[in-house]
Amino acid sequence: MRSGRSPVRDREDLAREVDRPGKRAGLLKPLRWLRDGFSRAADRVRAAAHSVRSVVSRSIRSLVSRAAGWLSEEVGSRARLIKTLFRAAIGEDRGFGFWWLVVTVGIALAIGLLVAALLSPVIGLLAALIVGIWMLVRGGRSAESRQTANARLAS
Repeated sequence: MRSGRSPVRDREDLAREVDRPGKRAGLLKPLRWLRDGFSRAADRVRAAAHSVRSVVSRSIRSLVSRAAGWLSEEVGSRARLIKTLFRAAIGEDRGFGFWWLVVTVGIALAIGLLVAALLSPVIGLLAALIVGIWMLVRGGRSAESRQTANARLAS
């Protein structure tokens, strides 16, 4: 950069540089042609993808709405479905053993969820404590012992 000249070029300097005939302008013509061709091709691909995307999204939406309508007609109301499933599960002929099993599984699930909820933070705290102790032990070594260990490894 020259000392008396501003680093920012004005429009006249840029116009002179662009209008100047030379070897560089001729060398860059094939690259400009290639860039323009790629740009046109990319524009066409983008337009085609947009039109395909809108057609596909419309067809998917109509398919989903038709499937939801068919399912609601077949199943009926959700409350009726839940009631039917509940009655089929409990039935009239379920004995004491069935209900004992249901209650036992429910209690086991509740205890399992409670233990998992209580132990997961404890395990995380234990892991953090172990990592902290390990960092203190590694950081507590003196520079001499590190150099000695490195020298032993190098030999």
